[in-house]
Amino acid sequence: MNLLLFIGFFFLCLSLNAQPPGISYTYEYPYKDGIPIKRHQERRLTLRNTHGNRSLIVSLSADTRNRQNDVDHPYRQNSNFLYLTGMPYAKSALIIAPGGIEHEGKVSHEFFFLQPRNTEKEAWEGAMMGLEEAKMLMIDRILPYTELRSFLIKHLNGIDTVFFTGLPTANVPIPLAEKPLSVEKALKDDLQSTFPELYVKTTMPSLNAMREIKDSDELRLMKKAIEISIEGHTLAMKECYPGITEYELEALMEFAFKKGGAEDIGYSSIMGSGYNACILHYTFNRKATLHGDLVLADCGAEFQNYTADITRTFPVNGTFTQDQKTLYDFVLEAADSAIAEAKVGNAFRAPHNAAKRVLLKKLMGLGIIEKEEELKWYFMHGTSHYLGLDVHDPGTMGTLKDGSIITVEPGIYIPPGSPCDKRWWNIGIRIEDDILITQDGPVNLSATLPRTTNAIENLMKAKNK
Repeated sequence: MNLLLFIGFFFLCLSLNAQPPGISYTYEYPYKDGIPIKRHQERRLTLRNTHGNRSLIVSLSADTRNRQNDVDHPYRQNSNFLYLTGMPYAKSALIIAPGGIEHEGKVSHEFFFLQPRNTEKEAWEGAMMGLEEAKMLMIDRILPYTELRSFLIKHLNGIDTVFFTGLPTANVPIPLAEKPLSVEKALKDDLQSTFPELYVKTTMPSLNAMREIKDSDELRLMKKAIEISIEGHTLAMKECYPGITEYELEALMEFAFKKGGAEDIGYSSIMGSGYNACILHYTFNRKATLHGDLVLADCGAEFQNYTADITRTFPVNGTFTQDQKTLYDFVLEAADSAIAEAKVGNAFRAPHNAAKRVLLKKLMGLGIIEKEEELKWYFMHGTSHYLGLDVHDPGTMGTLKDGSIITVEPGIYIPPGSPCDKRWWNIGIRIEDDILITQDGPVNLSATLPRTTNAIENLMKAKNK
């Protein structure tokens, strides 16, 4: 027993001193081809200039999400925080002071908080940005993350409004409780217990408006994400055959994403075949395909934090049936009509209204529906959303603006048991493209990926050998 205790103590000592003295891991910033650091600085200045001197702007990094036990999900930074700083790591924060704050004898407008480097931790997780490396972010003052709360409390005197660019976690579920804990309420209660007159706001419409319009660097990254996504969709269509599983198609798609340089997927891949194509956000992806099935593939690569969002629907056996082709052509006409309405100055819902008009007329013509209100049975979602750092990017939802990117994605979904002729059952079709709004009209950034039934069939005939 004494020997066992000695061995245990020996290995414990080893674990406590796992790194030789003087060890240093080389840090490399991961977004060298991403948004230039100068651009983040310009965004912070723009945001600062739109707020009064008695306000503070606080932006927080995303929380680490636990997968199970001691394993976490891969980390993804909060998009607003990333937009303003370019910082990829957790436990960091930004404070912008439009009126300036005197701290340790110096007045500054920007303060950045992060963890110092830790070689013990880096041995497990890799080199991380520390206080010295953070200087590359071009933020006025760099401070340890442990000082964030005391700094904020110290400098809230004289401040009337604190704007948070969002909360990393909005609600925390409590076991057996009917309602989750509201983080926003807890935050407000905490700050207002000391500063009762303080106004705390956790949304920023001005930042949403900034993110709606993409600059030249954002467009460059989004075009690359779309290009990579097109390669994935092309490979999945070429390699498809009756009997292949949804997860094999998903694997082919995401292999092409990684091979093309994407760091991640922009959202969980949707690869629904047969009746699963009628489920809008189906992500289980375990079914084997059958001869005669359609596959609805809604997948997008994330490159340097910017995501594509593309959907194509294709026949497993390479040939559309006549009924499938009929409905597909309806959706294509709806998509083309919607894209034509994606013009500067048009209402955000103009593309959606155009798509609805087409699908209403076509489905009534076939007798699939009899009344206008029945359209929502088979087309129950919006046609467009903004696209950027998030697959559902923020925006103003006002008139369409030069430099914004939206999706156009009408669809028809007829699950089994629907009150129409059974010949239409199990047909789910969506066509989704990423549209850049310009003064010269809409630009379909994903147009090179086949969209017509003939083009899809021809692509699928060109099987990879």
